[in-house]
Amino acid sequence: QGLGKLRPEDRFKVVLFNNSTVDLSSGFQAVSLSNIEGILHQLEHYQVGGGTNLYAGLEKGLDNIDADRPAGIVLVTDGVANVGNTEKKSFLKLLEKHDVRLFTFIMGNSANRPLLEEMTEVSNGFAISISNADDIIGQILLATSKLSHQAFKEVELTIDGVRVSDITPKTIGSIYRGEQLTIFGHYWQPGLANVIMKAHVGGVEKVYRTQINFENQSARNPEIERLWAFATIENLQSKLDYFGTDSDTEQAITDIAVEYGLVTNYTSMIVVEEEVFNALNIDRNNKQRVETEHKAREQRTAQDVANNRVDQQQPMFNSKRPSTSGKGGGALNSFWIFALLILLFVRKTRFTKQ
Repeated sequence: QGLGKLRPEDRFKVVLFNNSTVDLSSGFQAVSLSNIEGILHQLEHYQVGGGTNLYAGLEKGLDNIDADRPAGIVLVTDGVANVGNTEKKSFLKLLEKHDVRLFTFIMGNSANRPLLEEMTEVSNGFAISISNADDIIGQILLATSKLSHQAFKEVELTIDGVRVSDITPKTIGSIYRGEQLTIFGHYWQPGLANVIMKAHVGGVEKVYRTQINFENQSARNPEIERLWAFATIENLQSKLDYFGTDSDTEQAITDIAVEYGLVTNYTSMIVVEEEVFNALNIDRNNKQRVETEHKAREQRTAQDVANNRVDQQQPMFNSKRPSTSGKGGGALNSFWIFALLILLFVRKTRFTKQ
């Protein structure tokens, strides 16, 4: 169905990979009914087996891309690279060498989400996680909606009027149709601030503005503190994955994780009886935080659902959010588990819908 959405002037190829790779289409093919049916017929004769040489699959998929065509890769995998080159840094550098968007379906509950999501960030693509009991058709419709509408590119967010810092993510990149942009950070004083978001859509700059009152204090969602800490640690870990070992970054991850009670590659969590804490004189730094979060959840549960939108006086966006519904789902059957493949397509012209 995806190939059928392409136009006659587009080209495509299909690459399979396990221990080795197979260019099923023998290079790029013109989009035609006979070429698509031929590829589908070949797919029916393949069975699941072997390991996952993801790096070699990507290399073959990226081979001979035309420089004068926008190109995209649809990658379907669990990302558990266990054959050939498995270094995360190598995957990121490989994608940086090519002007190509990576769109990936992260398949299964044991998928390597950190690797695949960072790959999409480097290429300004997007990732969709699919569990073993997900609505497969619904997820495909969501991906189709993202691919058939122009994305926000080079997104920038500025806040003026209130001092802010420790913003994460520092670089936003692209936002695709149906995605939410979530920004965490710290501010020091309450007050009214101007919030401006700029982005490019089809080469045209779009500007969205609003005013938000930053409260002096709010106890409704204390979990936001740890969500900020988790997002910041993920960004720091991405830096290590790309640039390699750095003692200052590792120490920063450790300090944040210890302060906010999070498990990372550099911190652990122990669970012992209350008397053990007392006997070993271990400080209960995280106890009060957990109790505060539990209390806030109980209070929210007891209250009526409220509209917490803070830009009601001057909405930044007035249009309705996009929606897509699908039927079907259930556990991944043999067809979907089989689809450890790369579909690479190149378009003659860019999308025109918004």
